[in-house]
Amino acid sequence: MQNILVCQTGGWIGDMVMLTPALRALKRTYPKSDLTLLLRPLVADLMQTHPYVDTCLVDNKTEGRYRSFSSLVRQIRDKAFDIAVVLHPTSFRNALLPFLAGVPIRVGAKVGGRGMLLTLSCEDNTEIHEVHRYLRVLELLNIDNAPSFLEFWHTDADRRFIENLLQTEGILPDDRIIALNLGTTWTTKRWDVSNFVDVIQQIAYLAPEIRIVLTGASTEQGLAKALPASLSAINLVGKTDILQLGALLERCDVCLTCDSGPMHIAAAVGTPTVALFGPTNPVRHQPYGTGHTVVEKPVSCRPCYKQTCHRQDAPHLCMKEIGTTEVVSVLESRLRQKACIA
Repeated sequence: MQNILVCQTGGWIGDMVMLTPALRALKRTYPKSDLTLLLRPLVADLMQTHPYVDTCLVDNKTEGRYRSFSSLVRQIRDKAFDIAVVLHPTSFRNALLPFLAGVPIRVGAKVGGRGMLLTLSCEDNTEIHEVHRYLRVLELLNIDNAPSFLEFWHTDADRRFIENLLQTEGILPDDRIIALNLGTTWTTKRWDVSNFVDVIQQIAYLAPEIRIVLTGASTEQGLAKALPASLSAINLVGKTDILQLGALLERCDVCLTCDSGPMHIAAAVGTPTVALFGPTNPVRHQPYGTGHTVVEKPVSCRPCYKQTCHRQDAPHLCMKEIGTTEVVSVLESRLRQKACIA
């Protein structure tokens, strides 16, 4: 049996979704393996139930940087891994840990000087989608042409929870739904709340039969509360856990979102997604698969990948340039296409 360590301590929720094709390919190539994922605390609960992960090793750094690092090296050494797959795109530390722990086969992208820590490495490529950026590393293990479709691992229990929640909110099984995901981890990636207000009002006028639900984490309840109470939208922000959110997005006809974890979840459950992009590059991060639409504007300073906008003349211009009329038009188009398919 192969004992495999996968290192990705930089991943947020969306990264974990995009990581799934690589994890699936490893498990299918080594079906009797024990696969451990080294990850950050933020996504530990989500990945505990992942279908291709046997064990999660959390890099929580609670003991201080040096002690936590030494503890991880010992844990990795004690588990006697055969292979370490470094899927963090850039972290030197993610490659150093298995090197010091003596893992005999260590593969990853050659970036930031960490090639010397790896037994097999490839050049990095930032001009492809992150899904394929992960899969390229597996080619070093002769895992080629792995299926790249996304998955999300919510259950029928999560679906039943959402059915009951929607029924409580007066949404019937045949009602059509648009999900509006208000937040994202970086403020620079956010679309102004006033724009969401305008979209809700336009949809209510153009298609009053369409139900609108607001989605997001409990930490984003402030965004929902900033919307006028008179809007015809149902506030479900903070009312689902992450797996239940997958079931909710699966139930929706279309999802409108900025670049965020829920954007990747929507793509993974097969919901057509309208994604608004500013400081990040959709070539790398757009919703993966078919049936999605990216809305972006040709602002000269993007993609900057900054969590704080440094433009003095027009802060957050890349997101402010995205107009509500265009977004509503795309939503209408997606709703028509979904109706034809259905």
